[in-house]
Amino acid sequence: MEQHYLCENHLAFKSKVANWEEAVKLAAEPLLRERIIEEKYIQAMIKNVREMGTYMVLVPRVAMPHARPEAGALGTGFSILKLVEPISFGDVKDVYLIICLATDNNEAHLAMLQKISALIDEEEKVDALLETSTKTAFIKLAEKFIKEEEEL
Repeated sequence: MEQHYLCENHLAFKSKVANWEEAVKLAAEPLLRERIIEEKYIQAMIKNVREMGTYMVLVPRVAMPHARPEAGALGTGFSILKLVEPISFGDVKDVYLIICLATDNNEAHLAMLQKISALIDEEEKVDALLETSTKTAFIKLAEKFIKEEEEL
C-alpha cells in the first residue's frame, strides 16, 4: 500500500509572517491540532533555535525546527509551512520552507529524516517545491521526490 507522508492538513501556504517564531508556530499547528505534539513542543523548538542558533537551516531556503521527543512529541509526523515572502532565522536570510518534525522514537526519526531529505537534497527540488501554487501540486511533487529516492 502506498504511504502518504504529507497531506493537505499538514501543509500551510502563507504569503508572509512577522518572524521566525511565528513561522515555527504556524508550521507546527497541524501537528498540535492532531495531537502529534503538545504545546510545550513548540516552545522547545523555539528555545532550541534561540539557544543553539540557526543549525536548523539545513539547506538554503529550508529550516527544520525540531525538539527532543521528551519535549512533548506524542507521535511521529511532519508538517510544512511554505512562504511567499522569506523570513530570517537568526543570521540566515531567505527561508521559505519551514518543516516541523516530531517523532517519539529514534527509528521513526531516522525514517522521517530520510523522507524529508528526499524533498530538499537538491536545489532543483527546493526550487520546484517553491514554485508550486497549490497544496495538491506541492504534495504530488513531494511524493514523486520521495518515491524516486526510495527506488534508488
